[in-house]
Amino acid sequence: MTYYKYVIKTALMAWMALSAVTVQASEWDDASNVIEQSTQAMVALLESGRLEAARSTEAEGETVKFDESQLFLGMEQVLADVIDFDSIAKGVMAKYYRQASEQQIEQFSIAFQQSLLNTYAGAVLAFRINDFEIQTNPSSKAKPGRQKVWVKIYANGAAYDVHYAMKKRNQGWKVTNVTLDGINLGLAFRQQFASEMAKNKGNIDDVIAFWNDPS
Repeated sequence: MTYYKYVIKTALMAWMALSAVTVQASEWDDASNVIEQSTQAMVALLESGRLEAARSTEAEGETVKFDESQLFLGMEQVLADVIDFDSIAKGVMAKYYRQASEQQIEQFSIAFQQSLLNTYAGAVLAFRINDFEIQTNPSSKAKPGRQKVWVKIYANGAAYDVHYAMKKRNQGWKVTNVTLDGINLGLAFRQQFASEMAKNKGNIDDVIAFWNDPS
């Protein structure tokens, strides 16, 4: 290889590498914007709930509790367009997904969506978020159409880490897994599903019934 060809090849490889990093950074920007907007919406819901409880307490002359049902409803509206429930539900079913009928898959996806919303909303309510910060972590190692967005949550004088795994869908960037302060929700739900399958001797219908009413 002549020196001229070597220089051209090296320059081309460097340009391709730079282009890949630029694309990944752009994808991370898009994915992190989705998380920032949804997190801001949740913080606004909490603040609105606090203010409403304070106003009601002052007006009635006695302590009025935070309206958790309103928070859950608001959270559901915020997260419905952000989380890929079907994808996460499929991962939770894991190997049992192939054994399930289309109807069972649909039924479990619906049941799982509600349980995940309840878990996530409950965590947000418990944290009582005061503020948050998106952690700058774009990576050139991320596969195209996949990103990880890390968020630092500040609440009650402490800081918590929330990590989002995201994939680019036709409808935009969607969350495909969440890790709350070190607890991988997708993995935790998968282990729970496998445990219930073992308890119910492989009866998926019974596991779906349990998921709808764990009490």
